[in-house]
Amino acid sequence: MARFSELQSTDRIADWYTHNEVWGSPNIDSSHRCILRCPQCLRQKKEGGPRIKRAFDLEPKDFQKLLDYYQHCITFCGQISDPIYNPHFMEFLRMLNGTGRGVRIATCGQSHKIHTQAWWEEAFTYGMNENAWYFGVDGIDQKSALYRIGSNFDEVWDKMRLGKSMGVAIVWQYIVFGYNEHEIERAKEMAEEEGFTLLLVKTNRGFDAKARNIRDSMKDIYSNFPAPSKENTVKKIKNEEYFNVTREVETWRNTRNT
Repeated sequence: MARFSELQSTDRIADWYTHNEVWGSPNIDSSHRCILRCPQCLRQKKEGGPRIKRAFDLEPKDFQKLLDYYQHCITFCGQISDPIYNPHFMEFLRMLNGTGRGVRIATCGQSHKIHTQAWWEEAFTYGMNENAWYFGVDGIDQKSALYRIGSNFDEVWDKMRLGKSMGVAIVWQYIVFGYNEHEIERAKEMAEEEGFTLLLVKTNRGFDAKARNIRDSMKDIYSNFPAPSKENTVKKIKNEEYFNVTREVETWRNTRNT
């Protein structure tokens, strides 16, 4: 059967499904590690605790099994972890390098006292035209830390600039909240000035401090958090809109979609 084949009357459903599944894009939660405390992250909800306790660092020998099965795309966008904190992540980048896969790496980019400048320089050398780095920075300045609790805007921005200077596809992921929605137009200008692709994310997630699944340590934050206006809240789970799509991101998209 050809790649991404349509189901034919002569196909066994199990064979057809297995064939198409290998061309999917698995989302890999590669560890239990993250140093931030973003209020709406699963880590800050009661059901997140047992998942963190069960989690472990994915090792290269097991990551190779995923590469042997999935032939096309890989996504690192953790629900309880940030991929850069897996101690084997650099090895994962080496293993993926030159394989022609479209790799999406979603990170907070905060690695003070964890990763050196040399670490980032090496990481950005792998997967040229194959990897896109999505940095979660929810604002145009240090106010981003109102949601990305524990992050430092200037440090992360420097990493984004470094990647851009090396020809890497850099995407600035900007979740819209009450404290940053009035700065969206400035964010678009900054993305163009810096050469970043901007991804605006609007969600339907509220900040109900009375919700049963919120950890007690987050209740005060939820009570006082500036939620977005109705104009910037959507009915579905989320709405994504890209601006200033750069040549590097276009090239990465072509890799990921072909």
